[in-house]
Amino acid sequence: MDEELKSRKVNELVDFQHIIHSMVGDDNVLIGISDLSDATGVSQTQLRYWLEKGYLKSHGTAKKKKKFIYGTVFFVRMIKKYQDEGFTLASAVEHTKRHSTMIKAIKKMVFDRLENVQEEEKCTLIDLGVFDPQENKHLFASVTENGTKFELH
Repeated sequence: MDEELKSRKVNELVDFQHIIHSMVGDDNVLIGISDLSDATGVSQTQLRYWLEKGYLKSHGTAKKKKKFIYGTVFFVRMIKKYQDEGFTLASAVEHTKRHSTMIKAIKKMVFDRLENVQEEEKCTLIDLGVFDPQENKHLFASVTENGTKFELH
């Protein structure tokens, strides 16, 4: 591989890792209560109540409109899903918090381990870095329409 192509691939990976990092750290996207209501199907009145009870966190001051990080959309949707299944609000929030912790761990794992992504003819190969038990090999996820398989290379 010539040096220019190698340099371009490294730059593409750095750009890709930056994009992934900005997606994982979704604190940089803020939405208003109206947009949050539209995205979740939960009324603004309900959202304000949840905010007052401490179930939701907002950014901003009393003088400025309250803003929510984008991840709040998923948090609210999950609370609503549990309530639709018959859970009380408090119980729905507790279940959602547990799931949010798991989702944060998955996001962190992907960000920590992601080394490279490349398109192949029939799949996308995701390099998840060194396979700890065999430090001379990398763990790859091979993603196709039919699912994901793991390989060591």
